[in-house]
Amino acid sequence: MKISKYFSWVNSKLNVWSFWHLLGGLFLSKVFMWCGFQGMNVIMLVLFMALLWEAIEWKFENYKPYGSLKAWAEDSFLDVFIATACAWWMVL
Repeated sequence: MKISKYFSWVNSKLNVWSFWHLLGGLFLSKVFMWCGFQGMNVIMLVLFMALLWEAIEWKFENYKPYGSLKAWAEDSFLDVFIATACAWWMVL
């Protein structure tokens, strides 16, 4: 039994890129806090950066790597949610 079976698109909405969005949310929130931003400002900045990144992905890739528009929307939502949730956790 392969462990990768549990992290595929079919069995889970989490994928390898979700991990990088998690790290990005943590890193960006820490950088914004070092720059003097606090609380909701940090969360909103990370949310903005995550949305900007997804817009850039859409510009260059469209939804074709995901197979369908629905799969792209679910993946993008989860990526933005993960990054923003990490920022929220960091400012607690």
